[in-house]
Parts: sequence; structure tokens; C-alpha cells
Amino acid sequence: MAQGLFNLKQQLQGLIQKAWAGSQTTPAVEYLVVAGGGGGGYEVNGGAGGGGAGGLLQGLLPITFGTSYTVTVGGGGATAASNTVTASNGQNSVFSSITALGGGGGAARLNGASGGSGGAGGDGTNGTIWAGGQGTFGQGNKSGIPVTSYNSAPGGGGAGTIGLNSATNTIGGNGGAGIASAITGSIVTYSGGGGGGAGPSGGSTGGTGGVGGGGNGGYNNGSTNFSPQSGGTNTGGGGGGAGNYTGYGAVAGAAGGSGIVIISYPDIYSAPASFGGANSPTASTSGSGSFYNAGAGALGYSGTTPYNFTGNFTIEGWYNLANFSNASAGGNPGLIGYGTANWVLVIPGGAYNFYIGGSVVASSSAVASANVWNHFAVVRNGSTVTIYHNGTSVATGTNSSTISIGSNGITVGANGNGGIGSVTGYMSNVRIVNGTAVYTSNFTPTTAPLTAITNTSLLVNTVSGAYTADSSSYGTAANSNTTGISWNQSSPFATGLGYKNRVYTWTGSGTVTF
Repeated sequence: MAQGLFNLKQQLQGLIQKAWAGSQTTPAVEYLVVAGGGGGGYEVNGGAGGGGAGGLLQGLLPITFGTSYTVTVGGGGATAASNTVTASNGQNSVFSSITALGGGGGAARLNGASGGSGGAGGDGTNGTIWAGGQGTFGQGNKSGIPVTSYNSAPGGGGAGTIGLNSATNTIGGNGGAGIASAITGSIVTYSGGGGGGAGPSGGSTGGTGGVGGGGNGGYNNGSTNFSPQSGGTNTGGGGGGAGNYTGYGAVAGAAGGSGIVIISYPDIYSAPASFGGANSPTASTSGSGSFYNAGAGALGYSGTTPYNFTGNFTIEGWYNLANFSNASAGGNPGLIGYGTANWVLVIPGGAYNFYIGGSVVASSSAVASANVWNHFAVVRNGSTVTIYHNGTSVATGTNSSTISIGSNGITVGANGNGGIGSVTGYMSNVRIVNGTAVYTSNFTPTTAPLTAITNTSLLVNTVSGAYTADSSSYGTAANSNTTGISWNQSSPFATGLGYKNRVYTWTGSGTVTF
């Protein structure tokens, strides 16, 4: 079942251009509503079905100023009390008029009742093929179906895919996969189905819980019972079904995971007027921020074609460093490039030095300040190489040769691979334009995130959820030493311009008024 991710910023672009920062109420919010996952089935002699994942809904909802909207976060379903009763469904989650249905509980081997709504629970088998739970269209998928001759049970359905059948008499079925969302700014998968249990003698293996918080199924290897796993907290994952073997007593399934409610919208619109109920959400931001380098890593991008220069070029970006000393052995702190024998821009003591082939082509005095955002640009226009600091020329040199980066590609936030000469601090919106001198005189740095203009060969916009991604046509993946590298909401761009989203996450029920 396909699920689309809405780009609220694009859909509201016209309104964004007309709005004053924080002066208007938001016309609509992007939402993700995930219900609680179903509990895993209970078993005495064999395998019980995995719990179905909680229903998952996402989209856009118009908002009315002054209206209080209900937020309900559903809890996970419990296991059953015996092997003649299906485990409990997860509880529904609600945001305003949006209701995600709780995942179905897993069935025991002696009870063929279907799992409930959302992603359906799996069934065990006792020589009969019971009908698996069917799921709810648009929210979750059906469970696997037991195989007549097997004592092992299928997995519960996930929001993204169906639960799987038992693979053999000794292997439980895997839970269905969930769905990934980037609504918080980080990519997280929710609503995975619980794995089915396995119960025959030696060699048994429980089914694996679906990606998105599904719990693994339990099993018995002929001498020891291995307990099923619960669904992940605030993921809507289904609980794992129990597995057991004759003579080892009754085994309970695992509980489903609780749900979650998340909303997001551009920060040009006002924050909510108030929150009510027993629980307030966690507030955060997502969007164009920065990556933080703790002083031991770097972002590395392989290749030579994008970073070998034969004519004009522009290298630019923003940085906010704690200091300008060497953060690691082997060289001066570097902003971008790869070693002085190739090309690299280093900034020892707050002074710029641009190296080509082992020689300094352009060098400034100490002009950069610590603990504030600075813009840098290195531009070759014809044979003139200019270094700009915050839009002002601070150094020039002459070079018209072909510039090679060598076979190592480049690093951002260091002057060499493995974090050699790492900086300590933040960097944002780093761009290389190979073939164009973007700046030919003093300029005012843009107040908006950079875009992939003609000839862009690297663009690291440092957006949350994909802060290392290269948004140029090359799409080069970061592949170097990222030790101590993390996304941060700190940004050189002012808030209230629509470049960041306000994100509110509920893990318990409450209300919100805009």
C-alpha cells in the first residue's frame, strides 16, 4: 500500500510569500497519526500470531483559529489471558477529525478469530487454516495466513506491507513492514507488525518484527522458552506472538507498542496559542539547519569530475566555529577540500588560506569571528582567485591552471580524510559551482538557503532528516568519517521565513488551540 509524503512548504508557497513572520495563524498542518499496535497472541503448545501494527494516517488538515483540537494517543494492546482468546487490539489515536485505528490482536493456535482494525493480527493453527485479520484500507495491511500443517504462526500486518506466513513448521512468519516519515525532520519508520511465534522442538525461530517497531515472535528450542518482544514505544508496532512446546506451560504474548501524534507547519505562522489536557507536546524545529562537527570527523564526497576545475568556479558556505585552532593532528582546520597538495580552504586562527597543489594562492589576515555565523566564498574568475568573507573581498591571487582534487574527493569540515584538521562547530549550506564565477565583486550573502543553480556540482543544504545529502545533480553520498557529526537546528538564516517547520510531538493525550 503506497503512502505519499506531503510537502507542506511547497503547497503553501503562495501564502508563505505573503505572510509576515509569526503574524498569521497557520491555515493547515501536516499530520502523522499512529494508533497503538495489537498485542501478540498467547500460546500453550505451538505458535501464536503476531499483533497487527497500529493504523497510520498522514496528510494535511485545515485549521480554524481559536478552535481546540483533541489529541489522543492510543496505547498498545495487551496479550490474551489464555490460548482460546485473541489478544487485545491497540487503542485508536486521534487528531481532530483524523482517527487511526488500533492494530489487531494476534490469535492463539486454538482460536482463529481475526485480528482487528489497522494492521491485522496473525493467527496460529491447529490443523485448520483460520482466516487472518484483513487490516483497514488506507491504514494497515492484513496478517499472514497459517499453514495447515504448521504449528508456527504468521506475522501481523504492517502499515506498509502484509504480514508473512510461517516459513516452515519451526519458523514463525515475519511482521509486515511499516512506513517511513520525515515529518519530524528525521526519517523514522512507524507501524511494523509483530512477528509470529514458533513452538515445535529444537531449531525453532520466532518471526522477526516488521521494521517500524514490530516485536519479534517468541519460540521454544526444545529446552528453553524465548519470550516474544513488545512493540516499540510510540511506534504503533505490533507485539510478538508467543511460542511454546508441549510440557513447558503457558506463555503470554507481548504487548503492542503505543502510538504517537505529530504535526508540523512552517514557522512563518504563529506557534499554537495554548495546549491543554494532561500532556503537552514536545516542541522542536526541522528544516534547513546545520551539521555539527565535534572536532573529529568530516563529511566526505567521493569523485573527481565535480571537484576538478578547468575554468571559473565558486566554493561557498556558512560556518560557526567555537575556535580556529587545530581540532585534530595533521593540519590546520579546514572548511572544504582535500589536503594542501590538491586544493583546500583552511582557516587557522580565523585567517583564510586557499591552497592549490601545495602552494597558497590567496591568503587573508585574521578576519573571522568565533561563535557567530560567517559566510565564505572562494571564486576564480578568469585567472583571478578571490576569497570573500561575509561578502567582502579579503584576499586575491592569480591562478589559471587545471585544479585537481586527486582521487580522494573532498571533505567538508576538515582538510583531509578521517577527520584530519577537523573544525569544531557548525556548517551549513555548502555549495560548489564548477564553471561559474557566481560573485565578481563584493556582495550581500543571501538570507535564504542556497539552490542548485546552473553548474552546481555539490550542494549540502543540511536539512533535517537528510543533512548530509548532496542536492546537486550528482547526488553524491557522504562517505567519510562522520564521527561526532550530527544535525542541528542552528542556522545562518532567520526564523520566520518558512525555512523551518514548527514540529509538535504528542506521546500522551492532550489538546491544542491555534
